[in-house]
Amino acid sequence: MKKDITSRNDIEQIIKQFYDLSFQDERLGKIFKEISPLHLETHIPLVADFWEGILLDGDKYRGNVTEKHFNVNSLTALTKSDFDNWYNYWEKAVNNLCEGEKAEMAKFRARSIADIMSYKMDYINQQAKP
Repeated sequence: MKKDITSRNDIEQIIKQFYDLSFQDERLGKIFKEISPLHLETHIPLVADFWEGILLDGDKYRGNVTEKHFNVNSLTALTKSDFDNWYNYWEKAVNNLCEGEKAEMAKFRARSIADIMSYKMDYINQQAKP
């Protein structure tokens, strides 16, 4: 039996596996490596701060997730398919490493985030069309 998410280290392991998986995806890999290159040594701790706040009541994250995605969207239109793929890799990483109440919360919240981001980007992209 796998353990539940109980620490920042658990969250960081999920994030690392998520990026290992998503970097192999043709579209997401291109976004993460070429269009808006991620520097994982600084990005992973920032994403861990975000998820630690959601899952373990941490208070370190001070960024704006929506703004960051709007910035990427200005470089390449992000689609529902992109967010669905993002979620699928997140779900796979969580399922590979953990199970339990917090693991289920991580998947539920990620699905909500993907849906909201998809809606917002679609709205912006529709407004940008002539």
